[in-house]
Amino acid sequence: MPLLHKLFSIILILAVLTPAFVFEQADAQVIKRKLPKAGFQPLMHTGTPGVGYSGSGSAAGQQMVSGSSQGMHLVPGLDRGNRASANDWYDPGEPDLKMQWVRWEPRKMPLKVWISPGLQLPSLPFQELKATRVDTVAQMCFQGTEPNPFAGLSQVTGWTDEMGEAVAAGIEMWKPFEQEGLFSFDFTGNPREANILVFFNDNFQGATEPGGISTGGYTCAQAIPFAKITEALQQGKNPRTPPVVMELSLGVNSTIEKLKAATAHEFGHALGIKAHSPYRDDIMHENRVVEQLSPADKNTIRRLYRSRTQWVL
Repeated sequence: MPLLHKLFSIILILAVLTPAFVFEQADAQVIKRKLPKAGFQPLMHTGTPGVGYSGSGSAAGQQMVSGSSQGMHLVPGLDRGNRASANDWYDPGEPDLKMQWVRWEPRKMPLKVWISPGLQLPSLPFQELKATRVDTVAQMCFQGTEPNPFAGLSQVTGWTDEMGEAVAAGIEMWKPFEQEGLFSFDFTGNPREANILVFFNDNFQGATEPGGISTGGYTCAQAIPFAKITEALQQGKNPRTPPVVMELSLGVNSTIEKLKAATAHEFGHALGIKAHSPYRDDIMHENRVVEQLSPADKNTIRRLYRSRTQWVL
């Protein structure tokens, strides 16, 4: 009996311990399966092409297919993703005017756009452009009698006629809105009559964006109270307002595609979309990553030009 009792005790102990041991082994296997495999996981997902690159900051472009994007980004910005709606738009207001809206007067239509043959304005630190660029260019345009007031400017190294065509194509992305009666514009060979002038440079002096991305374009304009224009017109005067000045970096916009999209972004500013969109799938996002106008870009320009504004260009 003592031997049988010992055998029974051993079996009982094994019966108690074996399940715990088995469960421990099973848990170890489950934990092991949860461990990620060594290697790098994809960090960026690009959406489908087709919706809607940065302006003052494009203005420098990250390489990314247009469309809604998910995952980790190199620059800050919101994604609409599945929340995208056909009615999306963003506030185009001028930050320096507490987000009041600015647009061109109807009497200025059609706007005249002059694309310089790769001419570069005198270099200035980036921080000084906003305060001085429009006045400098306006003085050059309004004074003197020479046919080309910018004949003394130098041409950016590497300039080609194809670049000028790309700039024109970028501007013409906004052309369909003429059919909606919002605004109109034509190209001109006479810079003295232009409302919008386009110049170029290699890079903007001292301008960087998050991640060390150089600025690809910058647009300077002066907003004027519409009441002052109305008062002058009532007095029989025909006030001439300063032109809008667009500058594009050929160093940052190193391909025709980048240059075209950067131009579209800057021309959006020139038309009156002053603030940047917070959404990365819009061409008016500060660090543009798309190459076409998005539905929200289109809705925004419609809202702007179907509204009365207290400030005009």
